[in-house]
Amino acid sequence: MPPSLDIFKIDPGGRVLWRAAVETFVAAKARILKLTLSSLSSPGEYFILDRDTGRRVLVMLLGISRETNLATKRSLRREA
Repeated sequence: MPPSLDIFKIDPGGRVLWRAAVETFVAAKARILKLTLSSLSSPGEYFILDRDTGRRVLVMLLGISRETNLATKRSLRREA
C-alpha cells in the first residue's frame, strides 16, 4: 500500500514544510517524535494530512528531551 499520509511542519514564520509520507497514523506520530529528536527538525507544530479523505490532524510538541517523554506520547495517542 503506498503512503497516503503526509507529515508537514509549520515553522515559526508560518511556512509549511513537507517532512515525510507514511501509511498509518501510528507511523505518522512515531515519525513526528523521531523528527523532533533529530538534528534536522525540532519541536513545534506539525500536521498530518490524509490525502484520501482530506482529514488533517494537528500535532503540537512544545519540547521533548532525548529521554522518552511519556506525557507527550500519551497526548499524541489521544488524538488518533
